[in-house]
Formats: sequence, C-alpha cells, structure tokens
Amino acid sequence: MYGAPMSSRTAAAARPRRPIGLAGLRGFEAAARRLSFTAAAAELNLTQSSISRQIAELERQVGRPLFVRRTRALELTAAGALLQQVVQQALTGIDRSVGEIRGVGHMRRVTLSTYASFASLWLVPRLAQFQREHPDIEIRLDASDRVVDLQAEQVDVAIRWVPSGKLPAGAALLIDDVVAPALSPRLLHGVSLRSPADLARWPWLELDDNVPGTQRLNWPNWLKFAGVNGVEPGAGRLVFSFADQAVQAAVRGQGVALVRSPFLQDCVASGDLVMPFPQLRMPAGYRHVLVVNPAGAGRPHVHAFLGWLDEQFRQAPQLAD
Repeated sequence: MYGAPMSSRTAAAARPRRPIGLAGLRGFEAAARRLSFTAAAAELNLTQSSISRQIAELERQVGRPLFVRRTRALELTAAGALLQQVVQQALTGIDRSVGEIRGVGHMRRVTLSTYASFASLWLVPRLAQFQREHPDIEIRLDASDRVVDLQAEQVDVAIRWVPSGKLPAGAALLIDDVVAPALSPRLLHGVSLRSPADLARWPWLELDDNVPGTQRLNWPNWLKFAGVNGVEPGAGRLVFSFADQAVQAAVRGQGVALVRSPFLQDCVASGDLVMPFPQLRMPAGYRHVLVVNPAGAGRPHVHAFLGWLDEQFRQAPQLAD
C-alpha cells in the first residue's frame, strides 16, 4: 500500500546537501591563485596557520582534498581546480559589483584586454582623447598576449588579432590587415629604389619565428608576393620578439620592416615611415576583431567607450592606392 521503503543510499541522495560555509573561500582563492598558503596569508593580512585552518575546514565540508601538499610546493587537485574556477569568477563579480555600488556617482571603469603591441602603437596614443572627452570613465588596460575569458575575469572589451578565416562568436570585424615594407624617410635621402630587391641595402627588421603570424608575415613570403627571388639582406637582420619593437626600430632608421595594419597606416600618415612600394601591399591573412562581454555591454560607460572606439577606426588614416 505504501510501497517499498527507501534504501539508505536513496534516502541520502534525496536529502539536500548542506551548503558549505563561505568564510574560507577568500583564503582558498588566494591560496589557489598563488599556490602558497604563506603568500595568501600575506595578501589577506592573516597568519599562515589561519589560512591552513580555513582550507582544512573547506576540504572537510567539500569532502575532497583541494590541494596536494608537497615539501616545498602546493598543487591543486582536480577538485581544487574546479572549485577555484567558480570561486574566482564569483568573487570577481562580487568585488566588481561592490566597487560599482561604492563608486556610484564617481569613477566608472571599462576593462579592456588586447595584445601589447596594439596597445602601445595604436590604442594608448589615442586614449588621451577619450580621457579628455570622458574624464569620469577610468580605463583599465590588460595588455598581454593571453586570450582572457571575458566573463570569468570580468573584462568588458577585448581587441584580438585572429586569422582571417576566423571570427570568434559574437565578434565584430575592425580591420582586415595588410603588410608592406616601410622605413624611415631619412634612409631614402639621395637613394633611388627601382625594385623591391633594392631593399637589401638595409638591415631587415624581422619578428622571431615563435611570434604568432610570422609563418606568413615574413620577408620570404612578401618577396614572393612581390615577384622577387633570391634576395637576401646585404646588411644583416635584426630579430625582435614584439611587433612594436620592430616598428620603433624602423622609425629610428635602423632598417626596413614589414609593418602591418593598423600600425602601417598610422606611421605613414604621421610621416614617421614611408612605403617605398605602396602598390605591393600583401594581404596579411589576419584581422583585428572586437569582442564585447554581454554582461557589461549595456552599461553606459562601456557603451560610450565602444562608440568612441568605433569612431577611431572609422576616422583612422587610410593608405592611398
């Protein structure tokens, strides 16, 4: 009539599990990020033993070890790595919301992620204008080659350099890149260039083979595009790890560089560099795209920055045909 009684295993599964206490999550996040109880304690102004007790209690509540303790090292277990991901995302969101609540009517912030060369050559020189127009909006710039998770790390906007056949979900195209040789106008005084082969009189400024994109954006590929074979630089090569280093060396007159969009347009428009063969602009096979975190897209200060960024790209210098 009443059916068979539930087994102990079924009854245990049916009972809601008690939520864990939240007190130790801040200490856990710091320890997981730094892989050190001592460093986490220093960051949070606690003692190392206090952090250890918090972690031990959290492991008891979770029912799994979160760290592997070694003699002089700390490692996350699979359970610890999983918990770190969600805790870090949650704490970042809480801290950001609290910051906005505390700062209502004061400074608003837009967090932007992009790679270092784009930041130094294109974005940072333009940010002064945005700051003049929007003095109440703070820009936090994360300039690195790391592709960040916008939602997990609470980043509002990302400008990324991706292969031409690739458009990340939700991304908008900013510019399809071209690449061409460029050099300081000082190097051309009294010099007549008749063929791309004549560029061999100067050092060639190149990027290291480990830099993304160099498999395509290199001198052999551009010379093939220009219809020139068997040419090597007579004055040697200078090899760099970042695109902005090669561009800045070219501006200083240290040689001729293959410069890509949008740096090429800016440098030619300013007169810092000239293109000796403007018709020989090779499609780079890469593009710059804009990715926006949907969680922050509706905020007025983010909307203002996106409008300004769109205007900057629309008004950017163009290369003459």
